[in-house]
Amino acid sequence: MKSKISAVISCIIAVFLLTFAVYAEQLLSAEIIEYNLSESGAENIQEWIDTVLTENAGASSEWYVIALSKNGEYDFAAYKSALETYLNNNDIRSATSRQKYALALLTVGSNSDYIAETMENSIGEQGLMSYVYGLHLLNNGCTSTSFTSENVIEQIISMQLADGGWAVMGEYGDPDVTAMTIQALAPHYKQYEQATTAIDKAVQFLSDKQLENGGYKSMGKEVSESISQVIIALSELDIDVETDSRFIKNGNTLFSALEQFRLNDGSYCHEIGGTTNHTSTVQAFMASVAYENEESLFITDKSDDSDTETTATVTALTTEATSISEAQTTYTAEKNKSYKPLACVVIGALTVLACLILLLTKKCSRKNFIAITIFAAAAITIVLFTDFSTAEDYYGTASEKSNPIGTVTIEIRCDTVAGKEDYIPESGVILEETEYAFETGETVYDILVEACRENNIQTEFSGSYISGMNYIYEFDFGELSGWMYFVNGEEASVGCNSYTLADGDRIKWVYSLEMGKDLK
Repeated sequence: MKSKISAVISCIIAVFLLTFAVYAEQLLSAEIIEYNLSESGAENIQEWIDTVLTENAGASSEWYVIALSKNGEYDFAAYKSALETYLNNNDIRSATSRQKYALALLTVGSNSDYIAETMENSIGEQGLMSYVYGLHLLNNGCTSTSFTSENVIEQIISMQLADGGWAVMGEYGDPDVTAMTIQALAPHYKQYEQATTAIDKAVQFLSDKQLENGGYKSMGKEVSESISQVIIALSELDIDVETDSRFIKNGNTLFSALEQFRLNDGSYCHEIGGTTNHTSTVQAFMASVAYENEESLFITDKSDDSDTETTATVTALTTEATSISEAQTTYTAEKNKSYKPLACVVIGALTVLACLILLLTKKCSRKNFIAITIFAAAAITIVLFTDFSTAEDYYGTASEKSNPIGTVTIEIRCDTVAGKEDYIPESGVILEETEYAFETGETVYDILVEACRENNIQTEFSGSYISGMNYIYEFDFGELSGWMYFVNGEEASVGCNSYTLADGDRIKWVYSLEMGKDLK
């Protein structure tokens, strides 16, 4: 009798835990949506789509749009129009980037010629990942005169490494790349013998590589994106990551490991202890949606009858986040203090003049005076709370250091893309090794800002990322491309604003095509 009671209790507990797990994953996606609504000021998801996601079409919205297409019924018309306009006005050099946009277009029901063009000029053009993304398109019915699903699958399988994983370079599998490859092969599991064998080996690889805390290391670092990618991959195979013993280590699941990267506002960071990271957050959202939904995250039936045959999606990789330091704000504020009093005086003078004109034209109603006063107050507020600087103000001579404690050197190079465009130097040198003095507490970021200003090097920031230098941006040459920095020949493990300098440090910024793997 006791054994029966124990069995019943065990079943109840199991059901409770499973119910709680499903609820927790639903809560995860809801929290991320709530975070984005709070950040954007939108009152609901549709408003968020029509504003922020549409405004950032082609820049940072694609993965959210793809996941949202599985998370509810929304109108993506504004986003679709914006993305089509973006692609018409921009020449996308990277094959995998073109495939990403084609997948996004398919997801929102576009019949753009861009999709067919991408199928003819992208598959295999950029190594493994361009085969993977290409297979997503093929899985959705898109066609190519040069490739079929079968020969792309064969090519991908031929690139599987001895340990069962895949990587963009080297002899050992990478969890991120392996998971992304499984995502593309998943529709062919149990249907194509070679794909089934390859996937089984890859799943075992992911199980073997899982850490005791339930997470993963990619390129030697424990990061949230690896966990999200594996959750997506296993969900595509209908493997329940919360109950499958192969993916529970020391009582820890993938979702419990991902929770370590959750911040109080509902967003996610790249590394434990880090700040909000856009890529980490959107991939956590995609993982939650993939787990919650029975249908594939990568195959959609929302295309119009006139569309190029079906749709799909693809996941994003990571770039090291680097926070914007207070140095830039302080510098800009100092430069802009001089114009603000004058601007306020001018606004005041114009307000008085407007009032005089109303008096002379006998239109001095209370309503008109109130309108002018409100306009003037708004204009002064804008002046006081915004900062502007000319190129001459921003660039120029480096500031004097009152209490230097040592010197460091910095150089900026782009050898991996040297001469590929007119604005990219043939030598690959953007800034030759140059020496700078530094003060207590200054970071790699501070010296970068100083060097770029002194040498008139264009630098652009996107949120918490250093997204471009010398008009060379992250993702310009592939999904894995972007700026990285090294100190004394070693890749840093923290954001550049957190790396405090020491006397004699040698800083080197380089543009990588494969998240640093092409630099080793």
